[in-house]
Amino acid sequence: MHAQMLFSASRTRVITSIARFQNLGQHRCMSVRPSKYEHLTNTPSESSPQKQASPPPRKKVTIASLHALRQERTPITVLTAYDYPTARAASTHGIDVTLVGDSLAQVCLGYSSTTSLTLDEMLHHCRAVARGTSAPLLVADMPFGSFYAGKEDTVRAAVRMLQEGNVEAVKLEGGSEIAERVQALTSIGIPVMAHVGLLPQRHTALSGYRVQGRTAQSGRSILHSALALEEAGAFSIVLEAIPSPLAAYITSRLKVPTIGIGAGPGCSGQVLVWDDVMGTWAGHKAKFVRRFGDVKSEVERGVKAYASAVRNGSFPQHEKEGYAMDDGEIEKLLEMEGDREWTWSPPKLISD
Repeated sequence: MHAQMLFSASRTRVITSIARFQNLGQHRCMSVRPSKYEHLTNTPSESSPQKQASPPPRKKVTIASLHALRQERTPITVLTAYDYPTARAASTHGIDVTLVGDSLAQVCLGYSSTTSLTLDEMLHHCRAVARGTSAPLLVADMPFGSFYAGKEDTVRAAVRMLQEGNVEAVKLEGGSEIAERVQALTSIGIPVMAHVGLLPQRHTALSGYRVQGRTAQSGRSILHSALALEEAGAFSIVLEAIPSPLAAYITSRLKVPTIGIGAGPGCSGQVLVWDDVMGTWAGHKAKFVRRFGDVKSEVERGVKAYASAVRNGSFPQHEKEGYAMDDGEIEKLLEMEGDREWTWSPPKLISD
C-alpha cells in the first residue's frame, strides 16, 4: 500500500511537471505565430478578462446558400481581401463572399489602374487569401486581358485560378459580348460571377469612372446584358455605378442574386473595397463609399509612436522586453574573447 501511494504521488508530480512545461511552451511562442484554428472560431485570447465558450465554426457559404439568402431577402455581404490577414478578418467576422478584387492593382501594388495587373500577380494574392478563408465563398476577378482572346484562353486562365489560386469562383467584367466565354466556363463547372454597369477594366474606353445607365437606352442595354449573362450560367451579377431604380429593376428581373457597388439598396447584397471600408485608401473617395473604420489614423499613430519610442530609448525596455543572460556566462564570453574591460549598461530614456 505504501509503495502504491509513493508511485501515485510520483506519477502526480510528473504529470504536473509536464503540464507546467506545456504551459510554459505556449507562453513562449513567438508573437507572430497564429493559433491554428483562430480564424475559424474567433477564440478569445488568454489576456481576455473573461473567457467565453467558443462559438461553433460558421457553416460554409455556397452558391445555394447565396440563393437562399436572396429568397429570404437577407442582404448578402461581400468584401474584398488581398492577403491572409484581410481574408481572416472576413472569415471571422461574418462576411458571406470574399472577393479577391483586381482593385489590388491600385491599393496593394501601386498601379494606376486595374489594367496593369497580370494573371500571375493575381494568383499570388489569391493563394494568400485562400489560406485565410474558411466560411466565405471565395471569388476572384479575372484580370484584364485574361479572357479576351477567346474561349480556350478564358478556360485556361480560369482553371489556373482554381487550381493554382485555390479560389472557388471567378468574376468577369463585361456585357452580353462575353456571354459565350461565361457559358464556356459554367458548362464545365467553373462558377462565374458576372459584372455589368461601370467596368473599371475599360475605364479608358468609358472616358473615366462614370455612372452608367442614366438613359432609358443605356439602362436597357445593361438589363439585357445581365439577362444574357444569367442565361449563360452566371450565379450572381455585380451591378456597379448605375442608378438605384435601374439596379432595383434589374434585380427584380433576374433569378440570381445581384451585388451592388454604387447601385443603391435595391440589390440582393453589397460589396465594397477593403481599403474604402477601413479608411486606408488615400485616393479619390467615390460617392457610394462609406468608411466604417479609421485604420489610417491608427496606422499613423502606431508608426509615429514606434519611431519615437526607438529614438528616445524607451523601446525596448531591458527587463520587460529583453532576454536575460547569466552574469557568469557573459563574463566567461568576455574572458574567451580577451575583452574583460567591456561593460554595458541599458540606455537611459531620452526625453522628447
